This record gives sequence, C-alpha cells and structure tokens, in this order.
Amino acid sequence: MRRILVLAALLTGLAGCQGPTPGSDEASGNILTIYGEIGTVDRGPVDPVIEPLFGAFGMEFEAASLFNWTSLNAIEQHSIASDFPAGGPVRRFSGPLLRDVIDIADPRGDTLVVTALDGYQREISLARIVDHDVILALRMDGQPLGVGGYGPAMLVWPRGSDPALDGMPDDDWLWGVFAVEVVTAAAD
Repeated sequence: MRRILVLAALLTGLAGCQGPTPGSDEASGNILTIYGEIGTVDRGPVDPVIEPLFGAFGMEFEAASLFNWTSLNAIEQHSIASDFPAGGPVRRFSGPLLRDVIDIADPRGDTLVVTALDGYQREISLARIVDHDVILALRMDGQPLGVGGYGPAMLVWPRGSDPALDGMPDDDWLWGVFAVEVVTAAAD
C-alpha cells in the first residue's frame, strides 16, 4: 500500500511533465540512478527521508551513478522505429544505447535489474542488452517522454529490424525507468 501511495503522490505531482526545456534548471535533475556492482560513483547512500521512492521499492545502496537529461542527451543518440505495444502503431524512439549508459557506470556484474516507477522490474542480462542494441529512449516521435506517459525513460528493443527479436512480447519494454541495479547472476 505504501508503494502505491508514494507512486500516486509522485505521479500526481509530475503528471503531464514532458521533460525539461534545454538549458532550464530541470535539465540538471537526475532521472536515472545506476547502483550495485559498479565502479564509477558520484553519489552517496539512499536517504529515506528525501528519497521515499527508493525506500518504497526496497532499494538500498551506499553509492550510485546518476544521470540527468543533459548527461543522457550528451551520449550518442540512436533511433529505433518499432511498434509499441506489440502490434500497435510504429513509432520512432530515440535515446542513447543502454549499454553506453551502463558503460559509464563501469559495470562489474553481468545482469541488470531494471525498475520502473510503478514497481515493475525485470532482470535482463547485460550481454542481451549489448547484443540487441537496446536504447534507453528519452523521446518518442521527437517528443520527450514525460512522467505520466512512458517517461522519464524507456527500454526500447529493435524488434522491427532485428530478426532475433521477431515476435518479441512487451515484457522487457520497461517504461517509466528510473533505476538500474547491476548484479552478478546467480550460478545455476
């Protein structure tokens, strides 16, 4: 219940947000936190008083790497035309390759636990992200992804152009992405 209340408060305050205007103060606001088994960090531990969303989802870390609109837009941008949801209209998504973003954090693990604002999580191998040129979309059809829609960021797979992804369901197309934990997958 606490998770729902925190999410409702966040979405109520940010619904309709379409991303920052370049050069505005909001352009420096952090939209993605990468934590876990990483070598590059630029922030300290979670503060549950001012970061209740992390606490609501049970996320605890001592250090992390932060990304804002400006830093994510400074990474080489890529574009994917694909249907989302599956079978829906084809849209053009753009943003940096997720592997390029993760590389900046210097991953030490082999698996990503990606978390969306609604609490939806998926474990995805880093190798799979690299093999399929997944982007961390920041825009759809040229417009910034806003909170209340698919933003602040979304994982987009090239299922329209990568034959290995033909028929891929939407399970790994996370929208509302705000955190990624880098872990080492447990041995079978």
